[in-house]
Amino acid sequence: MKKTFPGYCKKSEIEIKKIWGNGIILFDTNVLLNLYRYSDSTRDTILDLIGKFSKQIYLPHQAGLEYNRNRYEVIAEQEKAYKEFLDKIIQIQKDLQSTNKPPFLSTKIDKTLNSVFEDVNAEVQESIQKYCDYLKDDPIYNKISNLFENRITEPFSKQILDEIYKEGSERYKMKIPPGFEDEKTKDGTRKFGDLILWKQVIEKAKELKKDVILITDERKIDWWWKIKDGRNMGPRQELVEEIKNQANVDFHMYSSERFLSYGQSFLNEQINEKALQEIQAMKKAEMDEIKRLRFNEFKFNEKELKINEEIEYYKNRVNEINHKKHELEIHIHNLISDAHPNDEIHEHIHNLGIHKAAFDQEKNELINRISDLEKSTLKNRKNDNYIDVNSRLRKFLYEKDSEL
Repeated sequence: MKKTFPGYCKKSEIEIKKIWGNGIILFDTNVLLNLYRYSDSTRDTILDLIGKFSKQIYLPHQAGLEYNRNRYEVIAEQEKAYKEFLDKIIQIQKDLQSTNKPPFLSTKIDKTLNSVFEDVNAEVQESIQKYCDYLKDDPIYNKISNLFENRITEPFSKQILDEIYKEGSERYKMKIPPGFEDEKTKDGTRKFGDLILWKQVIEKAKELKKDVILITDERKIDWWWKIKDGRNMGPRQELVEEIKNQANVDFHMYSSERFLSYGQSFLNEQINEKALQEIQAMKKAEMDEIKRLRFNEFKFNEKELKINEEIEYYKNRVNEINHKKHELEIHIHNLISDAHPNDEIHEHIHNLGIHKAAFDQEKNELINRISDLEKSTLKNRKNDNYIDVNSRLRKFLYEKDSEL
């Protein structure tokens, strides 16, 4: 059973230790980019651990390419995050030190607060400057470059890439991992990035004939096997079986925090709990932010849906009025053409004319209402909050590829 369905079998502790001892360890882009989001101590802990496996580590060419494409954006993102935090701190300080409304603070407490805010301000300013300096001289980049010197896999030729794009289109239709989730957030050939990386992992396994560990901070279902209650059972079955069939090696995956905890345990080192907690807290904050953005997006979309339903109702009503008005006009025309002129017929035609005018008035009111609603929809889409929610959500999904 285990040989026939290797992807559905949880690896034993002995099998995992064998992979760690004799296999190769490859890293995804997001693991490297997240280094810019950690504190100095946590970042150094991870880089130090990677260095201790220096003879086993490799970087897929695709991961290196995407890291270089995105690192300046991540640096700028962190600089912006610190600036926004500083703005909040300054506003809190202003609120606390208001002298014309309660609560009123004693001079002693006020001085203490001033001192604390000055220290916070100085430290945050230092962090902002640090990220500014990274745009000129990036020590994280330098460390990563040294770690993976001569450890980056070969790039694929244009011909091979074209074949992967073609294969990827068919795989994604059938939801064959990895990468099919990227169709939702990435355009053009960028959506095949995960598949290219995966193919490079397989090629390295074939070349070295060694088992593989992939360290990734992906959380999407096109990488991980998750059961209905939310528990993560390991890499997708299809990935385990594909690399087994093509390279005859075993395959396992870890997130950054699991790499840190298992890697330190494997080396008989004390696990850095503080670093683990920081990584977990950061990921929880990301997930909370995505949930918040998705909820806000839902509220905006719900509002637009209600407006569109109202517009559709009014348009149907206009069509009904046009139909009834047309029938009324034919009836009036026939009365004028066929009826003998008498007071009764003239009175009836006059009343029908009043009825027709009422139709025209209602129609014009409906058209104006439709116009107002359509303007409201455009205003909703141009709303700064709406634009911010959508752009930030796309940014999260594109860069972090989170799966809820």
